[in-house]
Amino acid sequence: MRALSLDFERKPAGGALGWALFVAGSLVMGVAVGAQVLVHQELQRYAAQAPPAQKRDASVLPRGVTSEAEAMAGARMVVSHLAGPGERLFVTLEAIDEPDVALLALTPDTTKRIMRIQAEARGPDAMLSYLRVLKRSRVFTQVVLVEHEVQDSDPDRPLRFSLSAAWGP
Repeated sequence: MRALSLDFERKPAGGALGWALFVAGSLVMGVAVGAQVLVHQELQRYAAQAPPAQKRDASVLPRGVTSEAEAMAGARMVVSHLAGPGERLFVTLEAIDEPDVALLALTPDTTKRIMRIQAEARGPDAMLSYLRVLKRSRVFTQVVLVEHEVQDSDPDRPLRFSLSAAWGP
């Protein structure tokens, strides 16, 4: 009887095609590194030849602004508009535990300090409960239901509503 020889870890022999691909890849990588070095040297040469950057006069004000205080006030107004209502409003809204209400959109108006909230509720009781919780919060004042509508196209018939809530300073 012949001896049985099992080879579970067959080691593939490196063929000529594999070595050729390895050499070609190495050559391409060498060319790419060489090109990158040349581009870097050229960029440094141009940077050395470039004239130094001109400094602007710090006292130059935008058109229509007469004083630095006026420019600062305008900048503060832009920053406050971009900053929005702040994190405390969103933390308050996230903290409300009303499983039958889903928020759809929040639209803050920073100039009037009013947040427009669009949401869906499973029914009128959930909607009114959500309004009561918002009215009890310390962050929002003047919580007013603006509109509500039953979604007849949805088989669950959710109540889509919109409200506005002002926030204090």
